[in-house]
Amino acid sequence: MGYRQVVIRKSDKLHLKEEQLIVQKEDVETKIPLEDINFILIEDNTTLVTTKLLAELGKFGICFIVCDDKYEPSSIMYPYNYHFKQLENIEFQLQMSEDLKGQVWQEIVKAKLQNEVSVLLKTSKEEKVIAKIREYVKEVEPKDTTNREGLAAKMYFRSLFGSQFIRFYDDAINAALNYTYQIIESSIIRTLSVYGLISYLGINHKSKVNNFNLVYDLIEPYRAIADLYVYNLQERLSYPLPFTVRKELINILNIPVMSNGKKCTLEYSIDNLVRSYVKYLVNKEGELSFPKLIE
Repeated sequence: MGYRQVVIRKSDKLHLKEEQLIVQKEDVETKIPLEDINFILIEDNTTLVTTKLLAELGKFGICFIVCDDKYEPSSIMYPYNYHFKQLENIEFQLQMSEDLKGQVWQEIVKAKLQNEVSVLLKTSKEEKVIAKIREYVKEVEPKDTTNREGLAAKMYFRSLFGSQFIRFYDDAINAALNYTYQIIESSIIRTLSVYGLISYLGINHKSKVNNFNLVYDLIEPYRAIADLYVYNLQERLSYPLPFTVRKELINILNIPVMSNGKKCTLEYSIDNLVRSYVKYLVNKEGELSFPKLIE
């Protein structure tokens, strides 16, 4: 699996030559080995892309992300039939009981709330909010039937970004949060495909019109990490997001986090999490490798 994120802001053509991505702009060609790439994000809606390149991206397990006119990711091409035991892993997904899903969702919510506490300890340091979310961590039930996740979110975001902050408004902070979440989601989609899992077979998210239910489940522990990343950039944010900021937001996949008790990149922690989820599906028990902020 590659390690480089390639962002195409402006080019004339993307094509393939000797297992290398060729980025052509006027008379200049830039060559990048496909084996080094984990995903390509293209913002320019006039660039020509050859189908031969697209086919080869699938073979190398590379995600191809296309942005709309607002520079927000709008579509994604990810590897198909990449894993050698894909049917077996899909069967494990289909056999997952509701009780087991409830237990897994309980652990996901706990991991998310624990990361939210870690973020607030580094930022607002509001003792009452931190103490309350810590209580919620202990109170999370299977399937989070008492909605501790939602209750925590109301306090958490206002503590982090101020009492006037409202999630999903059209402003710079929300745009940066959405963009960063989408970058992480794209990496999760790619990794699920690599491990032969179907992204629409979720744990808690079960929408019949959502192809990425499992992605929205597994991203939850990562959201607080993304929130802190955006928090540290907020003085440089403007709406719409400038290219320099978008480029830096993409780099979140390279930031260090803790996973399995070791420091690694956020992207590598996604591989750990998905791999541990596959083991959980097979054994019907175990520990999921959730990411944690570095203290």
